[in-house]
Amino acid sequence: MTILRFFEWFLFSVLALWGLLGVTRALLLQARGVPVIMADRRRTPLQMVTDALTLICLLVWAYEVVAHAWRFHFHVGPLGLHQVLVESITIKTVGAVVVSIAFLLYAIALRCLGESWRLGIDRTTPGPLVTGGVYRWTRHPIYVAFDLLFVGTFLVFGRIVFLVLALVLIPLLHSFMLREERFLTGLYNGAYRDYCRRVGRYFPWKRYSRKPNAA
Repeated sequence: MTILRFFEWFLFSVLALWGLLGVTRALLLQARGVPVIMADRRRTPLQMVTDALTLICLLVWAYEVVAHAWRFHFHVGPLGLHQVLVESITIKTVGAVVVSIAFLLYAIALRCLGESWRLGIDRTTPGPLVTGGVYRWTRHPIYVAFDLLFVGTFLVFGRIVFLVLALVLIPLLHSFMLREERFLTGLYNGAYRDYCRRVGRYFPWKRYSRKPNAA
């Protein structure tokens, strides 16, 4: 196996494990009677378009990862999108490290969320507010993990298509963050506002400090 093929199969393996982890977690929660996949009926038309565009881009991203690993002949979009911009083994290695960090962050965040994990906004049976674990350092570790995954994928494959998808998906996920924050502010009010003052949206720019009487 060549080094290039190793990196291609590495990304495919991460994608498979990522999906397996999410599906397993969802099935376990469903078995406990906890709903996971939520359809928010209060979405605006713009939000519905955003959701649809995000899903399409995610499917294209996943397909291209599989297509390059399995050497499919069909690729989405014009041939120019699949030209290689980055071929350095060093950069590919950095990308593989970034992807590994992304997967680890995703797994830790799922564990920290417990029964509060949802795909979508749950307006009927939301779980408790989670502020511990990795959530002490970033308000949206799962979205950050996806951002790192998209960036790492481009660094590994070095192809224009993955750069374009990252540049589209990252802003779309940012809009999801803002939507969730508005919902959580309305749901938890002062508790969530205080949490936002202590913890950064992406990375721990804001230093976490425990209250003197905290256990």
